[in-house]
Amino acid sequence: MDMQRSSNVLADIGPTVLDPTGSSARFHAMTGAELATALAALDVPFIAGGARQSVAAQPQPAVLLASLAASDEARLRLALIPLLLRHPEYARQATAALRLMPPQARTCFKCYYTAALLLQEIHQEHLKTLLGQLEMLPDLFSGELEVPGRTDPSDALRILARRQCDLTGRSINWLGTYKHGADQLLQVLERRKQWKV
Repeated sequence: MDMQRSSNVLADIGPTVLDPTGSSARFHAMTGAELATALAALDVPFIAGGARQSVAAQPQPAVLLASLAASDEARLRLALIPLLLRHPEYARQATAALRLMPPQARTCFKCYYTAALLLQEIHQEHLKTLLGQLEMLPDLFSGELEVPGRTDPSDALRILARRQCDLTGRSINWLGTYKHGADQLLQVLERRKQWKV
């Protein structure tokens, strides 16, 4: 996908995603309710309505990532950030997830993934305090998104926000959006830690 020619990558998209094997079989993205339940089961307290219970069959990480990125609900797309902060091991499935999702969702995924990477760096010590040992997200997309790698992460996050405006053609407060995704997770985890004391 030519990222510079993409003018509306976050437009509403359907729930069907192509199968990564290239076969004629199709993969159906998870519903909003299924996503909320899966996030709650993974202890990602971001979407209201997700019951924290064990799920009979937890979705494969690539399917979950692709379904979130392809969702037509902004709050579900944004849940990528707290999911990756809470479960950085899901980064190992980023390439597989990209193959699953439609082209329109890929820019969203790459931007939110990169935002999670930068937010993880910004909040690294706080996350370690709340979650214990922390697996760092690998930098997969900053070069493609033209976000300098050797920049202060707060500055890089601002650059990413401007870049997402350019790529999507939407003048949204992406910086505030990214921060909201991380802040919601950190606040809930902090409250839980205080309750346990």
